[in-house]
Amino acid sequence: MSTTDTQPPAIMEDASQTDIALEPLTWRERGMVTAEYVVGIVAAIALALVLLKIFKADSFFSWIFDIVKGVFGAITGLFT
Repeated sequence: MSTTDTQPPAIMEDASQTDIALEPLTWRERGMVTAEYVVGIVAAIALALVLLKIFKADSFFSWIFDIVKGVFGAITGLFT
């Protein structure tokens, strides 16, 4: 196969070898790794922003504080 061919590698004809023949990456295939990293980074940033928005909300802080206060109160007997 040439480096400009876009067809997938052919399966080896030898019955004892069932692996797909490995060939050098074409210029089109090399950029996919970078694109996948970009998608992953954008998804991580979006998730971080959503979590930041949730954690900065007063209602979320009050809810977590009530849970911690309840657990602490159950263990120590205070806050009853």
